[in-house]
Amino acid sequence: MMEKAALGKAGELSRGFLWRQRIGFGISELACNIGYILVNTYLLIYYTDVVGLPAGRVSVLFLATKIFDAVTDCLVGRLIDRTNTPVGRSRPWMLGGIPVLGLGMVLVFTSPDTGLTGKTLWAWGTYMMVTFGYTMINISMSSILPSLSADSGERDKIVTAKTIFASLGSMIAATLASCFLKSLGGGSQALAYCRTSMAFAAIVSVIMAVSVASIREINPPLINEKKSSIRSDMTYLGRNKPYLLVLPYTFSWLLGYVGMFAAMSYYFTYIVGDITVMGKVISCMTVGNMAGMAVSGRIIRYFSKRDTVMACSVFQTVGFLGIWLGEGTGLVMAGLMLYAVCYGVSQPLYWSITVDTMDYGEYLAGKSLAGTQTALIGFVSKVAGALATAGITGILYLGGYNGGSLVQSPAALDAVRVAFIGLPVFSFLGVFVTMYFYKLGKEEHDSIKMMIDRRRIEI
Repeated sequence: MMEKAALGKAGELSRGFLWRQRIGFGISELACNIGYILVNTYLLIYYTDVVGLPAGRVSVLFLATKIFDAVTDCLVGRLIDRTNTPVGRSRPWMLGGIPVLGLGMVLVFTSPDTGLTGKTLWAWGTYMMVTFGYTMINISMSSILPSLSADSGERDKIVTAKTIFASLGSMIAATLASCFLKSLGGGSQALAYCRTSMAFAAIVSVIMAVSVASIREINPPLINEKKSSIRSDMTYLGRNKPYLLVLPYTFSWLLGYVGMFAAMSYYFTYIVGDITVMGKVISCMTVGNMAGMAVSGRIIRYFSKRDTVMACSVFQTVGFLGIWLGEGTGLVMAGLMLYAVCYGVSQPLYWSITVDTMDYGEYLAGKSLAGTQTALIGFVSKVAGALATAGITGILYLGGYNGGSLVQSPAALDAVRVAFIGLPVFSFLGVFVTMYFYKLGKEEHDSIKMMIDRRRIEI
């Protein structure tokens, strides 16, 4: 039930409560991005250059663990749809994921003093732990969105807060990681990574706990007492055409995003020639993200979400082609800033579009399938991330990259360029093509939302 303290005059939600919802949910993304940037930006180069795992073996690791993710994503999503506690459906899962993710973040950046086989097995186990922690938290974070507010305008504000805090998380992670890795190792790279991961895990865990304590699920979905089968739920999802397009949209977007950050350390080390610049670049990109977010809401007053996302993918392609044509630090910065601004514009729209398709799913099925929908999105996200990382390592392997070597061959340098620039450009094209077929506009969604609200009143 909604807390009385949340109500203002005439039963309306108080401004204080609304801001607590926005900030409380936003800081969950802050925490996740702090952990996400550390793992996805530094884990690959940690495995190849510090632990000494061959790039091909790391590629297999990232791909094969997605089988485990496929099971856990669907399991957690189904369980969320069937969870009904006094504190909501999703919050218990967010809380339960905190210790799993925190411990996994520490262990994944440690490695036993054994042979190659022992180090590989340790990497498999700890990486699976990290991904399961993310599954518990991220799927519940996404499925909770429709429950935070019944008003679509307020949801957009919550999503905007989420994306702003996500960018802050990226900037904080980039700055802290750069400082910690320099100062905490005492001359040992392995020790620097271990101590940095411990500090990051503590920060992430505390912020996530505050987030769970701050938010409330005030717009619970319709509860259908009759249990439905997986086949029945999948039938409804198959009829949700806008949602089916969100899946390849998610895949394309994350393929480029994860690929870019996974290859960034290599690009700045061997092409730019100064990895210490990378932290400053990511911080500048965060400013660009926030600038894009600041104007995103105004842009969609004049253009549809669909058209805005398509335009952003075109501009991002232009930015990365500029990086390809000129490798000076200034051109790299300009291209990445154009990417960042467009990312800031389009990212709130991605989440808004996703929530719209959850409403559409509830309209079709007569009950919320947000957990299952989020689980499939989570699975697609992880497959995209794994393929991006595996693709990067595969490209480096084919180019003859020699981990730990200060000098790389011309073929290896070309492989670094293809990994950092080519994969994102391919993903931008995928987003453009996918959104071309997306047809759920504002008027149709508003009509669907009115029908859902009417059902709740009747019940």
